[in-house]
Amino acid sequence: AKTKVDDKTKLTDDEKKEVEDNIRDNNPGLPEETKIDVGDNGDVTVTYPDGSKDTIPGDKVVEGKSDAD
Repeated sequence: AKTKVDDKTKLTDDEKKEVEDNIRDNNPGLPEETKIDVGDNGDVTVTYPDGSKDTIPGDKVVEGKSDAD
């Protein structure tokens, strides 16, 4: 599920936390020490305990709010 944000190019700290929480909630198998960093544009870097990393583009995890939101 994508997180709805006011500005896809400048996420607030609360929006970044919501993106991180959504990733953790939807990936219960992530190792406990996994670090998730969300950039201002929604890009996500997932760093695993072994040092390996995955990157998720912002357009996969955030979407702009519509007028109805």
